[in-house]
Amino acid sequence: MDVRRLPCKITHRSGLFTEAALSLRAERYWHYGSTNERVEFLRALGDVLTEVSYHLDANAVLPPEFLEVCQDMAVPAIRNLPLPPSAGSILMSCLDRRIERLIAAQGDSGNTGAGGGRSA
Repeated sequence: MDVRRLPCKITHRSGLFTEAALSLRAERYWHYGSTNERVEFLRALGDVLTEVSYHLDANAVLPPEFLEVCQDMAVPAIRNLPLPPSAGSILMSCLDRRIERLIAAQGDSGNTGAGGGRSA
């Protein structure tokens, strides 16, 4: 049974999430003009991801076993947290790592004389 298809009255709160999803969907195929633009977008996405992660955790959407495996594969700062794994810590660490790689790649291209934004 697809619970998304069940009839329900959209409350104000769920309506906000629906509106946010529609806004994001409208920008799905947006082309980033530069690495800086992509980094700016990912930082803004971090704000959204923080809130989504909170609700994933609050509603126990991701199985604890899955979170444990993800934490075991994460960077040492996350692996060694004295807290139980969470969607927020795992997803945000992945996002932060991607932003760091984009910035580092941009710095590397500046040192080698390569031009333009390159995808890392």
